[in-house]
Amino acid sequence: MVTRVRRTPEEAKANILEAAEKRLREYGLEGLNVTAVAKEAGISHATLLHHFGSVDGMREALADQMFLSLIKDIVDAVGARESPDKITQRLFSTLSEGGHATLLAWRKVDGSWQRKDSAALSALFDRLMASATESLEPQQAADVRRGFYIVSCAAIGHGLSGSVLASVLGMSAGEVDSVPVWANERLIPQTEKT
Repeated sequence: MVTRVRRTPEEAKANILEAAEKRLREYGLEGLNVTAVAKEAGISHATLLHHFGSVDGMREALADQMFLSLIKDIVDAVGARESPDKITQRLFSTLSEGGHATLLAWRKVDGSWQRKDSAALSALFDRLMASATESLEPQQAADVRRGFYIVSCAAIGHGLSGSVLASVLGMSAGEVDSVPVWANERLIPQTEKT
């Protein structure tokens, strides 16, 4: 006999999104179907649909959660005064691994990028840039923004097709792993904060 677990709506949604994120990491966007995520979460597909309305609703909620978590993590790293290379490595690895790039691409293609959480996302990016550039001259701050932009674009590209491109270029895993440090040294101004 299966014991039914009672959860609050928030707990149920968190459980579903945790299962969805696990499936995304293991199987990519194709793994985010209602039946498979529901099975992973230990619920019926009707329960999943009750909480999110559709597979697209679940994907949107997952993308929002993952991206807001990513930016918060980076803001915290900047606030903790981690070195720029560590922040760049964190940004690169988080965007390029675990399905973030796939979800971002999906949201762009399906037009759901401009959603209710865009204000929260903008606020987090504003905090990130303010922390990263607080003691810099305007031109240096602009260069930092450009550097983060290029590193982010590279990380998203790596997440979508980096393994194929690295193979075509004959890059070893070590060479690929060194890209964030290489990019940080060349693209993000190395200035000392006071």
